[in-house]
Amino acid sequence: MKHTQRIITVILLFLTPSLTHAQQAVKLQGAWELVSQKEDGKDHPILGRQIKLLTGTHYAWVRQDKKLLEELLAKGTQRDSISAYQDTFGAGTYKVVGDTYTETTEFFYAPQYIGRSLEFKFKLEGDLWYTSGHYSHYEGGKKINEVLLEQVFKRID
Repeated sequence: MKHTQRIITVILLFLTPSLTHAQQAVKLQGAWELVSQKEDGKDHPILGRQIKLLTGTHYAWVRQDKKLLEELLAKGTQRDSISAYQDTFGAGTYKVVGDTYTETTEFFYAPQYIGRSLEFKFKLEGDLWYTSGHYSHYEGGKKINEVLLEQVFKRID
């Protein structure tokens, strides 16, 4: 009987972290709005409004700058009208392991990011989701620099 209890205890000890990771992933599911961000410790402006949606395994985000959209459409040219609707977006899969959130990009407005993974440390505090990780900038398919990206999202659903 003691042997069986020990086996059950060991199994529960191994399962507990997995359950915690799964619980964290479930808590992330929903709709989030980006409310602040920093690059290398400096405030970085949020242009327009950015929303991120998470299911159990996938994420999608979109950003639109309403003011810029209206300004471009007011010009009335075909080129400006096309530019007005070229806002930014991204989507793919994600996973959570401990306090690490990793996105793998499947769709992105800039093709050099497709297939790449971004890893962020994160924490949840009430309706706020804090992320911090390194993000690379590319030009002509080549990495030109890497910044520490810190973002704060607020739950909106």
